[in-house]
Amino acid sequence: MPESEIDTGWIGRRIGKLRSERGWTLAALAARVDLSTTQLSRIESAARQPSIGTLIELARAFGVTLSELVDGEETSRYHLTRNADRITRHIAGGEASTLSGRYPGLDALLLTLQRGSSIPEARHAGEEFLCVLTGTVDLTIDTEKLVSLTAGDTVHFPADLPHIVSNTGEETAEVLIVATHTPTANLPAPGPDKQPHATQGQPL
Repeated sequence: MPESEIDTGWIGRRIGKLRSERGWTLAALAARVDLSTTQLSRIESAARQPSIGTLIELARAFGVTLSELVDGEETSRYHLTRNADRITRHIAGGEASTLSGRYPGLDALLLTLQRGSSIPEARHAGEEFLCVLTGTVDLTIDTEKLVSLTAGDTVHFPADLPHIVSNTGEETAEVLIVATHTPTANLPAPGPDKQPHATQGQPL
C-alpha cells in the first residue's frame, strides 16, 4: 500500500478511544501493559508507533482481539480477508495487516519489513508461529539468533521469550505471524542432548 494511503495515526486514536470508553487514565493502562505514561501518550498521539508485542498486550488489556484493536471491525460466523481489501497499519519498524477475526484463540498478521528494518523486541504470553513468505529475515529468540530465514522457513516458540525480527536481505520481507492467547507452560531449557527441533536435521 502506498505510504500516502496509510493513516499513521489511526492506531493511536483507536487506543485512546478504547481507553476512554473504559474510564482508564494513561497511567492505569500503561501499568497494565508495562509501558510508561510517556510512551503510551506518544503512541496515542502517533508520535511513536507501537510494536507488535505492545499491540498484543494492549488488545488483551482491553479484552478485544488484535483484529478489533487494529482494524476496528467485527466478524460474524467467519472472517475473510481478501488480498485487495487488507488494511495496513504502521507499527514500530514496519507495517502490519491483521488477518485474523474476532475470535479469542489466536491473532494472525502479515508483517512487512523494508530492507534494513527491525521490529523492536517483543514478549507476551502464549506461543508464536512465524513463517517467512518473501525476503530474508533474522530472528533472535532470547539469546539465540537464527540467521537467514527465507521463504518457506518456519519457527514456533514460546512468545514469553524476548524476540526480535530483522530484515537482513536485499529486498522487502513479508512474514506471517500467528500468536496464541494461551499461556505457555514453563519448559526446561534444552540440555546438550535436547536441542530445539529442526525439520531438516539441523539444530535451529
